[in-house]
Amino acid sequence: MPGCKKCGIEIALSFFYRHLSKCAPDTFAELPPHAKYWAPHEFVKRGYFNQFPGIQDPLKLKKDVIWEALGEPWIRKSVDTALTKILSSPHKLQDFDHVAFKTRIFISQDVIQPSVYYRKMSQGEWDAVKNLPNPFQGTFNHINTDHYRYWMSSSLRKVSAFGNANATDAEGIIVKITFSQDPLLKFALRLAAHQKSGVQADASKVAVHREGFAEIGNMSTDTDLAEVLVPTRLHHNLGFTSAQAAELNGIKQSFVSL
Repeated sequence: MPGCKKCGIEIALSFFYRHLSKCAPDTFAELPPHAKYWAPHEFVKRGYFNQFPGIQDPLKLKKDVIWEALGEPWIRKSVDTALTKILSSPHKLQDFDHVAFKTRIFISQDVIQPSVYYRKMSQGEWDAVKNLPNPFQGTFNHINTDHYRYWMSSSLRKVSAFGNANATDAEGIIVKITFSQDPLLKFALRLAAHQKSGVQADASKVAVHREGFAEIGNMSTDTDLAEVLVPTRLHHNLGFTSAQAAELNGIKQSFVSL
């Protein structure tokens, strides 16, 4: 039937199967009759790509991206474990978005300056706060919604590529915020993993997440938070509430657009 998705898949697999037979005619007969219905990842799972040099492993690019990240100091230990599990599962590997993860690897390798953060904001927000003595409070006044968090990132690459969790302008203005004191030390006792239960609604907490970096899953536990902060600090995003606006302004050294 023209346009039939099922027929299209069967035709594609049929071509794949015939190509396999041309590459290894002597051993093709050893494959089970139902092999013509296998998806490409099933040949990988059964090891046939190692036997037939004429067929390229369709998952090779995905594997290469994972191998590039494994064991590196700029990913969390639990993410390293998750990547290892993906590598050992053809089905999970097939679903792995290696293109997006490759971009996040590049972002995660950015150099860290402990007292420098970046925020992407809309032109409207920038115009409203740029001349205020406390631009942080100005944003909370400008965007008056429940549980609003003022997000900033330790990585310029991340902000340039993805902006903030609540950015309203895809283009926007990137602001470089330099502090006289490391915010992680200033707010050390109030830091919490963003997806941990109750954190988003707790105005006393400074939320921490790794959206936009080389991550698998969410940050929802104290262990996740510890992996970002110690022993070697990893890039991160901080989300403040209006409860911290005055303290942020107290350690603000400069607030300039790039």
